[in-house]
Amino acid sequence: MQIRFIWLFLGVAVLLPGWVASQNLVPNGSFETYRTCPQKDNLFEEAIPWYNPNRATPDFYHRCFDFGQLILPPHSGQGVGHLFFDQGWAEYMGIKLTKPLSVSTCYYYEMYVATDTPNKYLTETIGTYFSNQPVTGTTTDRLSATPQILDTNPRSSIGVLQWQRVSGFLNPKGGEQYLTIGSFNKEPPFLGFYYLFVDDVSLVPVVLELGKDTTLCNRRNALLLDGTVPGASDYRWQDGSTSPKFQVTKPGKYSVTAITTCKILTDSIKVDYAIDFDLGPDTTLCTGQTLALAVPQTPASQYRWQDGSAQNTYSAKQQGQYSVRVTQANCVATDTIQVRYIQPPRLDLGPDKELCGAEKFTIKPIVAEGKFSWQDGFTDTLRTVSSSGVFRASVRNDCATVTDSIDIDYGACDCILYAPNSFTPNGDGMNDNFSAFGCGDLTITSLAIFNRWGEVIFTTASPPFQWNGYYRDEACTQGVYAWRIQYQLNRGKKIKADQKEGYITLVR
Repeated sequence: MQIRFIWLFLGVAVLLPGWVASQNLVPNGSFETYRTCPQKDNLFEEAIPWYNPNRATPDFYHRCFDFGQLILPPHSGQGVGHLFFDQGWAEYMGIKLTKPLSVSTCYYYEMYVATDTPNKYLTETIGTYFSNQPVTGTTTDRLSATPQILDTNPRSSIGVLQWQRVSGFLNPKGGEQYLTIGSFNKEPPFLGFYYLFVDDVSLVPVVLELGKDTTLCNRRNALLLDGTVPGASDYRWQDGSTSPKFQVTKPGKYSVTAITTCKILTDSIKVDYAIDFDLGPDTTLCTGQTLALAVPQTPASQYRWQDGSAQNTYSAKQQGQYSVRVTQANCVATDTIQVRYIQPPRLDLGPDKELCGAEKFTIKPIVAEGKFSWQDGFTDTLRTVSSSGVFRASVRNDCATVTDSIDIDYGACDCILYAPNSFTPNGDGMNDNFSAFGCGDLTITSLAIFNRWGEVIFTTASPPFQWNGYYRDEACTQGVYAWRIQYQLNRGKKIKADQKEGYITLVR
C-alpha cells in the first residue's frame, strides 16, 4: 500500500488533492482550441480535431473574432459549435475519442445545447452516436444511425438561448472511438428550420477515487475528500452524510458509496496523523486543583512548552494559557489550552430538625459560588415544610457540584388527631362546622357521623373532612353525635392506617 505524506512547512499545509477528476475522452470538448481563428461561417474544421461528417456546413465560433454570430455567451470558455437543421439539410459534428471505449466500463456523457427558436426545436432527435468507425455521408441528408444518447427533455423546459444539458450513461459494446452529434430521428417540417449551439462535450469513465492512504502532519491540516462521480444521484459516507465531499477532522478510515443508474461504486481511504494530540478543551478548575497535560512521547520528537520546558508532560497549577509545540522531522504541531480557577461552590441546609404536631419549618439554604437547585424540582430557594422527609439540594459551578440534605422528622412527639367536643352550626361564621386536624404526617381519608341509634347520617371520603350539622338538607336537633375518622400516619418510608372515634355535641 502506498502512503502519501503531507507535512507542514513554516505553518503552511501542503495538501495533495483527495480526488482526481476523470479524464474527458473528448478532445477540445469546449471548442477552445483552433487551428486558425474563425472569422466567418462554415469553418468548423478550424476547431481541431473536430470534423464534418457529411456535405453540410456546420460552424465554429470563437471570441477570438466576433463577427456577430455568437449571439449568446458560451456555456464555458470562448468557443462553441453551431449546427443548422432543415428539410434535406442536417449538419453534424464528429470527433475521434482519445482512446477506444472498454466494454467493461460505464461512461457518463454530457453536452450543452441552446437554440434561439425553442418552438421549432425537435426533442427526442438531438443526440450523440458512438461508433467504431466514423459515420459519414455524401449528401446533406440526415445520417442513418441510432444514437445511444438522446435529448428527452420536454420542449417546455427549453428557453430562448438558454443552455440545456443533454446527458446519459453509456455501456459500450467495446472498441467505440468516434462520436457524432446531430439530429438523427426526424427532420424539421416545412419552414421549421432552426439553429443549435453546442458546447462542453464530455465523456468520462464512471469511477470513484478518493486517493491513496494519506498521512497528514497534524489535526490543523485540512483534507477535503472528493467522492464526486459523474452523473451520481446519491452519496453515502461512513457517517451517513450525503454530500459528494467530506471534510476530514481526525484520523481514521473514510469510505463513500456513490449510486448511478449504471453501477454502484465504493471507495475508502485511511487518514493518519504524523503528530496526533489534543490538550483538550479550555478547562475550569477549583482552587487548589492541578491539571496534568501530556502529549505522546516518541524518540524523534522535540517538545517546547510556553515556559521553555522540553518534557512531554506539564502540570498546570495556576490560571493562564498553556501551549506546547511538538516537532518531528519537518512536521510541526501546536496546541493551546486556557485554564481558569474559581472557588468551589458551598451549600449548607442546616442541621436535621425534629418537629411536633402542626409545627412548620422553613429551610433557609446558605449558598455561595454557584447556582442553587432542589433535587426534587422545587423552584423557590426558601422552603417551608410541614411533614417528615429528607430534602436534598445542590449548588453547581464550572469547577464542581456540591450537595447537602436535611432530615425533617415529626416524631419528636406523638402525632395526635385533634377533634372538637362541640360546635354551633347557627350560621354566625364561628364554629359552624365540625372538623378535625392532626400533625403534618397525618392524612385523614374519611369522616363518618352517627346518631344516637348508630345510624350513619353523614359520610365523606374527600376533603374538606367536616360536617355542617345537617342530614338530608335538614338541620339536626341539638344533642350528642358520634364520629369516626379514618387516617394514615406517615413514618418515614412506612405508612400506618388507623382510625379514631369520639363524640361531638351539637348546640343550637
